[in-house]
Amino acid sequence: MGITVREALKLDIFKNSKILAGSKGLDRVINRVSVFDCPIQVDRDKIVLKEGDFFVSNFFPFKDDENYALYALDFINSCGCACFCVTNEYIDSFTENLIKA
Repeated sequence: MGITVREALKLDIFKNSKILAGSKGLDRVINRVSVFDCPIQVDRDKIVLKEGDFFVSNFFPFKDDENYALYALDFINSCGCACFCVTNEYIDSFTENLIKA
């Protein structure tokens, strides 16, 4: 049995993290953790992405194209993923559209 996003965010590693969006999903259960730093490939990702995935990403494939970023977040969410955690390695802030996504 996994832990919830809310419980995971209490871990020391996330002590400086901010929740930008999706606070309604804090009680989603995490079943597995992985890195997601590749462009979306629908045929592959419909098979690979599973409900309860917690992804850590540097957002690099999506950082320069807001429409593609919105598409990616919507797609990842539609697969039932528990959380999409973005590091600030390549992106310092999000637009309002991305925060609402």
